[in-house]
Amino acid sequence: MNLADHLDQNNRLDQFLHKFSPEMAASFTEEQRQAITTVLAPSHRPRKRLDLRKSFVLLGRKYYFVILFGKDRRTHQRARIIYLKHQNTGLRRFLSMGLAGGLLMIVVLSTIYLVTAGLGVNLFPHSNADNMLFSPHKSSAESP
Repeated sequence: MNLADHLDQNNRLDQFLHKFSPEMAASFTEEQRQAITTVLAPSHRPRKRLDLRKSFVLLGRKYYFVILFGKDRRTHQRARIIYLKHQNTGLRRFLSMGLAGGLLMIVVLSTIYLVTAGLGVNLFPHSNADNMLFSPHKSSAESP
């Protein structure tokens, strides 16, 4: 490791420890500091045939784009986990949309029914719900 890499690692460690209180930062042992430095070290990106990473400023905001092209070197197990995760997300999205659509349909149909009933249009003649909701109640004294 050359001097520039060593200074860069120390700078990264100092930035990380600066987020803690001074007492907490001083409490780390040398072994813990070495472990933190290892974790904070940048990982080496696998080589790709095309690896284009650019950022640009547009309308006062910074944007970036990445184009990668190359062989998929992930392990089969990792690729399978990612596939199952996306599959589960799709199923969840499908069920959520179905539930939301069903609830929206119930609200719309109920609103239409109540508006038409309020206007005096009977959508379901001879139904018990209509008789119970909108007909005048007979008192028990009036019934024979």
